[in-house]
Amino acid sequence: MAATGLTVGGLLVLAMIAMSVRGWLTLPSDARVPVHHGLRGYGHYLSKTAGLVTWPAAGIVIYGLYIGVFAEDLATHYRGTGVPLLFLPAVLAVLITVQIGAIRAAGKTSGLR
Repeated sequence: MAATGLTVGGLLVLAMIAMSVRGWLTLPSDARVPVHHGLRGYGHYLSKTAGLVTWPAAGIVIYGLYIGVFAEDLATHYRGTGVPLLFLPAVLAVLITVQIGAIRAAGKTSGLR
């Protein structure tokens, strides 16, 4: 179960990087990419470069924290309920969904349809 959670989490981080590359190729150079600052929705717009780097960087940080927190349990062959191990893919799936929405919003506000 631990290997599955880590593998799916890693694939989701790679998908986030791929989405940023796609955004880099499709968005105009003056696009402003929204990012979240809290739970109230998009609170801040960053330049195209900064915005497209911020989303996968957040995924990498979450992935790293997850590994750091559960490293001891993973090293000792964690045999728990599996809920903590499924937490990472769930969080990253939400994050990539929001990233896709942010890239779409950046495309709409910059005139790209």
